[in-house]
Amino acid sequence: MKNTLEKRILLFAFLVLTLTILVNTGFNIEGFRRDYRDGIVLRCQNLAGELKSSIENVVALGVPMEELDGLNARFQGIVTTDPDIIYCFLEDQAGQPLFANDPSFHFIGGVDFTSPSKSGVSVVTFPQWGKTYDVSLPINSIVGETVGTIRLGFPDSVLDEKLAAVYQRSMVVLGFAFLIVFALIVVFARRHLIGPIDRLCSVAKEIASGHFQVAIPTMPTRDFAELATALKDMSASLQERDEKLQDGYQELESTNLELQKSYEYQEKIGTELRRSREMYRSLLEDASDAIMVTDDEDRVVLVNKAAEIFFGVKKERVEGANFFSVLEMLHCDQLETLYDMHQRILAGETLEAQIDYIRLDDQRPVVGWVRGSHVVGMDGRHMVQTIVRDVTKEKEIKDNLEKSAWELQRLNQMKDSFLGVASHELKTPLTVIVGYADLILNEKIATLDGTVAAMIQNIADAAQRLSGIVRDMVDVSMLDSKNIHLKTTPHNLNQLVRQATKPILRSFEQRNLALVMNLQEALPDIYCDGERMVQVVGNLVGNALKFTPDGGKVYVETRFLKTLRPPFTITAATSPGLCPLTSSPMPYVEIVVRDTGIGIAQVDQNYIFDKFYEAGTIEEHSSGKVSFNGKGAGLGLAIVKGIINMHGGEIWVESAGHDPENCPGSSFHVLLPQYGGADLVLS
Repeated sequence: MKNTLEKRILLFAFLVLTLTILVNTGFNIEGFRRDYRDGIVLRCQNLAGELKSSIENVVALGVPMEELDGLNARFQGIVTTDPDIIYCFLEDQAGQPLFANDPSFHFIGGVDFTSPSKSGVSVVTFPQWGKTYDVSLPINSIVGETVGTIRLGFPDSVLDEKLAAVYQRSMVVLGFAFLIVFALIVVFARRHLIGPIDRLCSVAKEIASGHFQVAIPTMPTRDFAELATALKDMSASLQERDEKLQDGYQELESTNLELQKSYEYQEKIGTELRRSREMYRSLLEDASDAIMVTDDEDRVVLVNKAAEIFFGVKKERVEGANFFSVLEMLHCDQLETLYDMHQRILAGETLEAQIDYIRLDDQRPVVGWVRGSHVVGMDGRHMVQTIVRDVTKEKEIKDNLEKSAWELQRLNQMKDSFLGVASHELKTPLTVIVGYADLILNEKIATLDGTVAAMIQNIADAAQRLSGIVRDMVDVSMLDSKNIHLKTTPHNLNQLVRQATKPILRSFEQRNLALVMNLQEALPDIYCDGERMVQVVGNLVGNALKFTPDGGKVYVETRFLKTLRPPFTITAATSPGLCPLTSSPMPYVEIVVRDTGIGIAQVDQNYIFDKFYEAGTIEEHSSGKVSFNGKGAGLGLAIVKGIINMHGGEIWVESAGHDPENCPGSSFHVLLPQYGGADLVLS
């Protein structure tokens, strides 16, 4: 995390500084170029003005321009003394040169006017000089007629030569400034941001690896100190929970071992009985369970050896005695129940029951499982065969398992309580971070450097994201404890969809994704909690954005339909696990969020609405430079399902499977009753 965040901060600072320097240098060089060009143009205009004045004075005396003397030498002197000017000549009204610094110069031949004359300055292209600025002034006669034109020109290459030195000097100065500012940013980031974050990450990793007795380092700022305190409290709570889980696990493991031994023992006895050649003949004598046979007069006619051990009484004392007298001797309290059971078995039924009695030989309480079946003797008399199995250990194991299950349920409730407390405790430092970040961005932004402002903005964005996770934890805790109360009022679903998608339109633009809204017109209002429904649509569209590669599409559709399915709340109350049908169609509004993303594996589709369940692995799926990860807090879809269920609706997902190469996409369907599940009554 440290390397990634540090690289991002430094890369962002480097790009901002580089862009600032390049833009500033470009503006400076362009301004210098423009000023230098305007200076040469002004110089040429002054020289042309002086020549114009001299020539017009001579022409006013009646001397034709063709007979003027010394102009060639004067033009040549201007070009010689001013190295920036490459030509100076006088042309007549027809455009033919009369005098020039170079007598062989001809202006018209091979010249291309790139831009028309503006204030006496034109841009022309010469074969030998390339792009050239041409400054011209007309020569007027004494009556105001134009009789000729003075032209001076300088090439564009003169500006490039002057700019080379200016560019080198500017780059050297700005380079030193860049190095100093960038070094300050690096020192600040490592000392006040990356360092504390790295130490907190190390503490979090230690806690995640199971080392809860970790020392919390001292933080330089109050915000990080509050976060460190929260980590310390979380570590203590996790340690306490881990100890209780270990105790419960050991107890459960011990109980499971005893049960396994019991099962292995029973399996061993059964195997030995199956292998015995005299299984039927030795069944009564060698059976592991106590077997007693009574006649229709309730007398015990047969007892096996296991019964002697089981009841702790000799066979001679039991055979021929009344069956219920024997049970009374064993201090059994279910005599009336067993008597009714005995009569029903004589009538042909097979029944089972549990009896509690005191073994006579050691006075130990025993729990037995009785199975009575009807048999007919060789003389045709109706008898009852009673098989009693000692289930004392199984009863103890069952009781222990129930106790362990109750303990696990209690631990789960403690976990839910911990989530609520942790999310509540995280809200306080997050509120401070978000509050101060917003205060700086709203009121102190003018006093900050652009780079620092961007860093503060990143802090605010990260705090807002963590605040969203905490809000999800609070929502899950409230859903589990059924403390969320909906404020159902009439709403236009299309407006709620637009409200939910508006905050993430910027993310679609950054990812080059298309958001296609196919919203049915004239959709009837539905009774729902508008804020919660915006949360539902926002979570579904956000998931589609996350798992769709760059350049893909996300579709949001709404439509009105009628179906015989009643709302979820009525279905759950009347027929749990079933979906009865109504006698008349009921109005529903359906929302479908469909994407062209990587899809969801079939094995994950049954669990994606569970708390803390995340489908897939952390990997980059985007086709461009903007990446997205599949992992998150794992609470969004659980919250969505909880809210939809509270509205009496239903949500399900359809996907052909997970395929990052072909991107089969996924479709989430939300079915909402128009009038709300709590407002409908089945006819």
